[in-house]
Amino acid sequence: MMKRCIMLLASAMMVLLLAACTPTTEKNQESQSQTETPAMPPTTEAVVADTPEKRNAGNENLPSLAAVSVYRVSKNGDGLVQEMDNLESEELVDQALVDLMIKYEILEEGTEIISFELDEDKGTLNLNQLTSSEDEMRIRAVTESVVNTFTENFELESGLILQINGEVFSLEAMEPDEDGTMYYNADYRKFE
Repeated sequence: MMKRCIMLLASAMMVLLLAACTPTTEKNQESQSQTETPAMPPTTEAVVADTPEKRNAGNENLPSLAAVSVYRVSKNGDGLVQEMDNLESEELVDQALVDLMIKYEILEEGTEIISFELDEDKGTLNLNQLTSSEDEMRIRAVTESVVNTFTENFELESGLILQINGEVFSLEAMEPDEDGTMYYNADYRKFE
């Protein structure tokens, strides 16, 4: 009799456990409705919120600074590294670009533009100094830096004539034209 009671009790517990673990149709529907994301009504708010005007709302009085690309001399001095920066003006200003190159220690303190002339897509840059270094690799790196920085920012597709105190300055390694025009070096990362 005792065995029967224990067997009946064990059977009843098994039935209850199975009933508790078996999902019902209501439970299935309830769990599916909780996992499904409700459909969003069609709206244009998401598109409107992602416009430059919306993102910049409240910044209307802030000046938009001129973004420039500066080619600084690499640590080992045998190539250039491109840096993106802003001038402290809204427009691209030649002396501000030279001042930024001084900040990056490309040009030496006191370097100033005597003149900068644009003739269509060709420029002539006359500086009061370039570098006091006598190291040929340093002179080339500084020259390549100036040429790449000015030709890219001023979009000088026909190149740049670099002058120091009115005298044309060019390096044979940069393969200048007869008049001294030098061009953007796309292989600026490492000089040959």
